Formats: sequence, structure tokens, C-alpha cells
Amino acid sequence: MNRVLGFLDPVLCDAYVCDCMGYSPDDVEYIRLAEALGVGSADLSTANIIPLNEDCLPDRKMEMPRRVRTLAAYTAPKDACSACYGSLIYALDRLSDAGLLRRNLPPVSIGQGYKDKTGEIGVGSCTSCHQKHLKGCPPKAADIVDFLRENWAE
Repeated sequence: MNRVLGFLDPVLCDAYVCDCMGYSPDDVEYIRLAEALGVGSADLSTANIIPLNEDCLPDRKMEMPRRVRTLAAYTAPKDACSACYGSLIYALDRLSDAGLLRRNLPPVSIGQGYKDKTGEIGVGSCTSCHQKHLKGCPPKAADIVDFLRENWAE
């Protein structure tokens, strides 16, 4: 997702990255162990997130791995930023692992190209005019997983 993270609390850092990837810190045993030992806290509600700048790398095309191409087939991106799209791909991977991806699901809209446009289902603040949408800029992968489990049906 082209980010550099800086934390004073290493446990909070790992909990944050888990959350961004769609995992609960409870899913990663060492995070709870480190928290119990007093190394730090996994309570994300205490995190003070300060973004310093936007992605400054030039657009470049990279070949997507087969698994990502398969997951991307469930999306309809239009000018999606990497953080938002990356969270959606992580979430779709989690749903795939749970056996919840099926053919004929409507594509999930994502990206700035959907601002003020209607649609069936979308993630991210830019899809706020869709019938079903998840807020966030970018939305957390764990929230996307929960949202799609509840709202994405044939």
C-alpha cells in the first residue's frame, strides 16, 4: 500500500497492520501475549494516526499475480487509490478463504470515479451514492469483510 509507519508502541503497530489487512489482533497470538506482558497495547481506539503525505510515486503498471487477478474480477474500480483498493483485495481474499466468493455476485464499485454516481454496492466514501456502501477513506479491510458478508448477495 506504499506506506511508511512509525509507532512508539510496537504492539499497537502490529495490531494496526493486522487491522489494515483484515485480521483481528486476536487472530495473531503473539500480539495478545505481548500485550499481556505489558510490552504495549493492541487497543486501536487509542491510536493517533497522522498521515504525512499522499503517494508520490508515478503511476506504474505491474503484472498482477493470478490470485489477485481472480479477486480483482469481483471489483469495478474507477480511479481507486491504492490504499482503498488494497484493502478491498485483502477483504476479498479473506472471503475467498472462507469460501464465500461465488460467480454472479455484482462487482464491488470502488474509487473516485464513483463520486456522485449511483450503483448497487460499493466500498469507500466515494461510493456514498450507491444503494449499499461502506464509508471510509480508506475503509478498513476488516470492515469491508463484515460489510460484504452482510450486504453482498446474488
